[in-house]
Amino acid sequence: MSGQLLALSLLAVLILPLPVGAVATSGTVLIPPDRVVEEDLFAAGSRVIVEGTIEGDLTVVTRRLIVRGVVEGDVNGLAWSMDLSGDIGGTVRAAAWTVDVSGSVGDDLMTFARSVQNEGDVGRDLLVAAFSAGNSGRVGRQIRGELLWGLHVDGTVGTDIDVGVHRLTITDSAEVGQSVSYRRGILADNIRGWGARADISESADLGLVAEVRPTPTDISVRALRLLFQLLRFVALLFTGIILIGIFPRLTERAVDRIDGRPGTTLAVGFGVFLLVPVVFVLSLFTIVLAPLAILAMGLWLFGLFAGAVPPLVAAGRRLFKARFGVVGTFVVAAIAWRVLRLIPLLGFFLFFLVVIWGMGAWTIAVWQGSRFSKRSETEEPTMVDIGPRLELIGLEVPPAQS
Repeated sequence: MSGQLLALSLLAVLILPLPVGAVATSGTVLIPPDRVVEEDLFAAGSRVIVEGTIEGDLTVVTRRLIVRGVVEGDVNGLAWSMDLSGDIGGTVRAAAWTVDVSGSVGDDLMTFARSVQNEGDVGRDLLVAAFSAGNSGRVGRQIRGELLWGLHVDGTVGTDIDVGVHRLTITDSAEVGQSVSYRRGILADNIRGWGARADISESADLGLVAEVRPTPTDISVRALRLLFQLLRFVALLFTGIILIGIFPRLTERAVDRIDGRPGTTLAVGFGVFLLVPVVFVLSLFTIVLAPLAILAMGLWLFGLFAGAVPPLVAAGRRLFKARFGVVGTFVVAAIAWRVLRLIPLLGFFLFFLVVIWGMGAWTIAVWQGSRFSKRSETEEPTMVDIGPRLELIGLEVPPAQS
């Protein structure tokens, strides 16, 4: 149930409605205190500041969103940071790095972010997928979601708290109407040793508190999981061998980028990993860019699977001095990498690092290959003067002049 809730929350956050009302684009979009927008507003800019009143919905794509005024409808946004200190009558759907609420939200607060802090008043539910979150204000009904790190509660929750979390902290001043349940987050299935723990004050006004422990997995299910992991690893080996065989120059360029510029390659990989999904969502709203967005997203998903190939080849060369050849080096390094992934916590981060590194290497290699091919097409062929072919008529060819 929690996984379905999280999926629905992410879809609601990321699939924003198309703008129907007014459109405003600028470096800074400002709605002054005496201005009343009598329809929906779509705003795009470096900053979007609302100090007046919007009688419809507000949809934004911006670096920073500041709402100090009134939005009578919903707020839907993609932003780096959101500061919501005004009054919002409907639901907030936000995908951002940080979301801070110190005003009021009439309905739900649905967020996908690194950090979410509520110091205001949320009328219904707080649905969150984030690294960390906190509630020192009021939530009318429930707090639900998945958090990679922790949830800190010292405010009021009307009914329930139901979260997947690594650490849950509830202080003396917290009030929860009915029950508190916490469990290992969904990432714990992929990160060995990532459990859940709680620091709950005895003075807090709470109902029933329960840790939801995972039920023991049936041996047949564990066998199927093990078989799936084995098949996925074999598929990676075959994919790597095929890529090395069909695209040797492209693979060589990707490996060289990891050896020569590891920091730059890793930075490019992080950029591709984070930006492609965002661009994909935004491009779906346009007819022209939608096919390219779907293609880019397909390559992105393939990169999550095959991104490990260049880093493993590079690591194998350093460790084994290419004594097994390119394909053999890749296979041996892949086996060692798979064994290291069994280590709790370290295995997950090693997997993530290698895949991101490889995505950056493939991206740079493809870019360099396209530039080289374009340059080769524009260059004129070099004409070599071979001199008079006097030998064809039986005459001696004169020596070249120095």
